[in-house]
Amino acid sequence: MMGIVYRNFEDQGDLTRQYEFWESMTSSLPYAWKPTHSPKHFSLQKEFHPKTRCFAYDGDALVGYMSFTGKGSFVSLGYPWVLPEYRDIQDELFDRVYGFASSNEYGGKQFAQRFRSQWQEPIDYFLSKGFMISNSSPIIGKELNDEGSTFKATIDYKLEGQFDFEKWKRLKRKDSTNEELQMMSEYYSSVEFDFAISFYNRDQLKGYCGIAIRKKTGFAEINAIALDNSCSLAEVTNMLEVIEFETFIREGKVVSLYQSSLPTGAYEGLKDYHLITEDVMMVKGLNQQ
Repeated sequence: MMGIVYRNFEDQGDLTRQYEFWESMTSSLPYAWKPTHSPKHFSLQKEFHPKTRCFAYDGDALVGYMSFTGKGSFVSLGYPWVLPEYRDIQDELFDRVYGFASSNEYGGKQFAQRFRSQWQEPIDYFLSKGFMISNSSPIIGKELNDEGSTFKATIDYKLEGQFDFEKWKRLKRKDSTNEELQMMSEYYSSVEFDFAISFYNRDQLKGYCGIAIRKKTGFAEINAIALDNSCSLAEVTNMLEVIEFETFIREGKVVSLYQSSLPTGAYEGLKDYHLITEDVMMVKGLNQQ
């Protein structure tokens, strides 16, 4: 039997293999999000280095990988994904990738990653490596069916094939700092939105949302939500009904959003939405053991 061969990033084909492996490994995990463009974007930045990605092969078969993206001293450290029968190589992948990320050569000092609350194995693994849970953000959701096709839209809306950050910013800039807007601009540029919707009361923009759907599982996230401060609960409810319908006809099975993205008290007034998971943020500083 041949031994495991480890190698670093060689060409753009490795990104394709990384995406395919990640989608395969997370396909059965509850509420796994649609993959983002972050790895592709990072591969074009000056901070990129072949050692930021490590692939493990058994013969010609890819059996595991680990990677990270970074900006300055901040590192978004990936989990060492491996096939179930190759769990004994996780530490080797971690040591190679984290070792480079935390080295003087790269200069990472703050490390973070997020998981869903049900993903106990990745959470436990990161805890064993000195990470701590910094916060957990509730995510609410609703299962979709054809009952939503009978709703009546009482608010004007317009479907858009591309997410327009400037339109989203028009509603959010009153309550956001420039630093927060810049951070969200970078994040939303990495999201592969399936569609966006702008909502109007006559000519006034009342809301703007971007939705991403993971095709093979039907899990949909309302990744971007911006609402006018004057929105009523009835308007927010109707906006969600529109999103539910448009998501369902695109083969979405569950629609979700961060509870914190809604106005205070709105969640309690929504029909059929309930807590489905939490976004668990894990962090580690370089001086932590």
